[in-house]
Amino acid sequence: MKTVYIKACGIWLEPIWAVAGTRGSFGSCVLCFDLSPEWEGLQKRVTFFPADGTDAVELILNGDKLIIPDEVMSAAGSAEYVIDGIGASGERLISQKGEVRIVDTAEPGGREPVKRAPDLLHQLRSEIAALRAEIKNLKEVRHEFEVF
Repeated sequence: MKTVYIKACGIWLEPIWAVAGTRGSFGSCVLCFDLSPEWEGLQKRVTFFPADGTDAVELILNGDKLIIPDEVMSAAGSAEYVIDGIGASGERLISQKGEVRIVDTAEPGGREPVKRAPDLLHQLRSEIAALRAEIKNLKEVRHEFEVF
């Protein structure tokens, strides 16, 4: 799997563009973000704008790695993206636009269907479900210790 390293120093991205792979190479490129201290404490997301002009794809950024969504890798050209974050008191930070370039290629024969990224609502629901499961596990462990 290809890894593209992106440094976000405040609003500035470096490099400003990178080749992500070839059209149709789904799940093959990871963006690895090195975020400056200005991003700490913010809820972050990355919004991709596919080269073919289809709808933007928003992904929550938990941690520092993100697989480029299939919608972006399905069309050759330059797909733009932006990182934004919002803090608990409403402060907001938005990066400059970056680009991932998708190189055109010949059809390899047969075609995998494009797997759509879940929208923000589904991503948040998944995070909440994971937190609930973690809280339940912690309560069970606590209960086991109280029994002794």
